[in-house]
Amino acid sequence: MARKRADGEGTVTQRSDGRWMGRLSVSRDVDGKAHRLTVYGSTQAEVVEKLKNLRQQRDTNAKSVVSKDSVAGYLTRWIENDVEVNGEGKTHQEYEATVRRYISPFIGHIKLSKLDGEQLVAWQGTLKKKGFTPNMRHRSIKVLSVALNKAVKLRLIPFSPCNVLDKPKLTRKEVTPLEPQQCQDLFAACKAHRLGDLIVLAAMTGLRKGELFALNWNAVNLNEGVVVVRKTLQELRGLTLKEPKTSAGKRVVSLDPVAVEALRSRLKKAKAEGFEPEDVPVVFPNERGGYLRGSNFDRWVWYPIRKAAGVADTFVFHDLRHTQASLMLASGVDLKVIQKRLGHRDFATTANTYSHLLQNAQNEAVEKLAAMMKKTAPKDTEES
Repeated sequence: MARKRADGEGTVTQRSDGRWMGRLSVSRDVDGKAHRLTVYGSTQAEVVEKLKNLRQQRDTNAKSVVSKDSVAGYLTRWIENDVEVNGEGKTHQEYEATVRRYISPFIGHIKLSKLDGEQLVAWQGTLKKKGFTPNMRHRSIKVLSVALNKAVKLRLIPFSPCNVLDKPKLTRKEVTPLEPQQCQDLFAACKAHRLGDLIVLAAMTGLRKGELFALNWNAVNLNEGVVVVRKTLQELRGLTLKEPKTSAGKRVVSLDPVAVEALRSRLKKAKAEGFEPEDVPVVFPNERGGYLRGSNFDRWVWYPIRKAAGVADTFVFHDLRHTQASLMLASGVDLKVIQKRLGHRDFATTANTYSHLLQNAQNEAVEKLAAMMKKTAPKDTEES
């Protein structure tokens, strides 16, 4: 006797031999004809359970188009249709590079629906054997996890096999900032170049490269000695002005005399070039008055000046930001103030990045305290 069930749940009937049979429509062909699967069982409850499992498989694969494709095929579409549309430009750039370098060459040929945890463990083992760093492998797992979690939401796969992977422990690059004398040598090498003042400002404010490239004269107040950070320049396929990623990125940065002098120097050079602020609002423009490109700046400005100052090639432009934090810590500035100055959203980011510099500052403070206490200690009196 047939039992009436809701649409889509399938039908359950008892055969003349006493066994139970269930039928479920799982798909339709191009002509609209239903394709059904049949299950059998000795009891009605057994068949109902089997139909339930079939429905779960059907619903998982109901929208499946990409799941029949390779991992590389799915990741390419995910990057183009999801990350590029909804993510920040920098995120898109990082994800695309990670997929291209660490994922697709190794597991891209595997069918998405066939990807399993054992294959991913082997993938990570291969990356390690080939000399990829823990940070690279950590990044590869992170990006693949995000991609496969989205595939689960799209019902392309039932679950993400990334759950079986143990993420490698991250190794943080130790920050090696410039010493004050090295700063002076670098600043001296900056004077002759039309854009050398940008390097001075980076070291004395901690502004990021994109923030410096986006800086306009209307955000600079030399009389008050402040710079207002409102925008950052992002370079992907083209140049795009964007607001900082977090609210902490929008900030007012106080300028010391060295930074003020660097901006006055740049203003003088701009006027000599015919780039009056009213006509060319960009503080550090290219030779046509437009925004700078990072690769061009590095090649024609940063690298030659760094070499002329005798600074090691391992010292990258972003380390000027760390130099500013180091100078502030050495001057006794509170870490919370440094967090706001650098535009970090979380205090933990500042503390973790500069923990070893903070330890150095604490050691110096302890030594000063010990010297002070030694001076104020009562003199020993001779026993009578």
